[in-house]
Amino acid sequence: MSFATPTALQTAIVIANLFMAAYMEARARTLDHVPGVVTLLGTRDQHFAETKLLERELEVFRTMRQRIPPKQRPHYSPETKGMILKLMAMRNWSIKKTAERFVVHPNTIRKWIDQLDEEIKGEKRIGSPPWNKLHESVRWLVQEMRRLCPEPEFGTRTIARHIVRAGIQISRSSVQRMLQEQACKPRTPEPQRKTKAPPSIQHPTEPHQVWDLDMTELRVLWLKFEIAVILDGFTRKIIEIKAFSRRSTTNDLVKMVEVAIAHGICPRLLVTDRGSQFRDGFKGRVERRGLEHARCSFRNWQLNAKVERVNRSIRAWAMRCLIIPRTETLQARLDAYQHWHNHLRPHAAHDTLTPCEAEAGITLETPVRYTQNGAILPEIHVRRMSVRSDPSLLYPAIQVKERRLSAA
Repeated sequence: MSFATPTALQTAIVIANLFMAAYMEARARTLDHVPGVVTLLGTRDQHFAETKLLERELEVFRTMRQRIPPKQRPHYSPETKGMILKLMAMRNWSIKKTAERFVVHPNTIRKWIDQLDEEIKGEKRIGSPPWNKLHESVRWLVQEMRRLCPEPEFGTRTIARHIVRAGIQISRSSVQRMLQEQACKPRTPEPQRKTKAPPSIQHPTEPHQVWDLDMTELRVLWLKFEIAVILDGFTRKIIEIKAFSRRSTTNDLVKMVEVAIAHGICPRLLVTDRGSQFRDGFKGRVERRGLEHARCSFRNWQLNAKVERVNRSIRAWAMRCLIIPRTETLQARLDAYQHWHNHLRPHAAHDTLTPCEAEAGITLETPVRYTQNGAILPEIHVRRMSVRSDPSLLYPAIQVKERRLSAA
């Protein structure tokens, strides 16, 4: 039987592994001793070894960059240039040593230093200092809200609205940047079909000018339910919501409108689709109560688009329940959804306001921008809350306490 003779490199690797194993075993036994001095020395040796390994790793990357021709090397970004010059000042390096460490020509370092004297060119090529960088507590709040509310419906726009409602200035782009998400390209809006309806129907200017009424079907296994919703076209507030275990009739919907009017609010116009429930019988009974009835024309989805969007959200929310519901149980859950939608969910049509706040004409206080180097230190606490223990009806409870730093 013949054995292959090991090469010199293989022999050196085996010897190095043996020495490393012996060293690690001796250090492990040393760290088991009680005296603190021995533990401190072992920790120091560990950090020293880690430093040497990192130096070897950086030397490998620096060698790879040196092999690339100068014209083909990747360029440093303006922020990276500023970091290199800051590191040069902190380490007290010369221009020549800095150029060797980062594999650039010394004249390039001199050019970066000269550009610092020109304000406009310096910010463009070296990068501006982060004077407006948001405070770390705000960044923690964004990360914590994403951890507490990982649902896909709780997106970056919703997170930004809730934070602004708490009195902290932030934009959606800042939230996206903090979560290290790539902003999706905006979809090209489809050309809308021209409608003959007056603008006041689609775009009311005051609360309770136009109400939208529509139904949607909900299927759970072999059961079918129908949900009717009355929505205010301006505030997007759910005025009334009702669950039926069968197909709703004209009498059911008229009674639903009467219950909504009994709250003391009567709109000028009620918009519906062209269902069989909304024919002459419905029109006459509604108009006797002081409402004007308008039916959408064929293939004109824009008039009822607001309530259709709410119905889609209700279907997606209701299907998450694995329990086979009864009509009474489903109605109780719909009442909880109505409370969450009207009082706790900021709507996109009113920026950071909920439908009830938009109805009351409430104006939120101007949010504060907490910066990293600001004079105010924010103490932020956030909790995940839900309506009636329904995890789908979630909202964050944010508390902000300010502590003014004393001037040094």
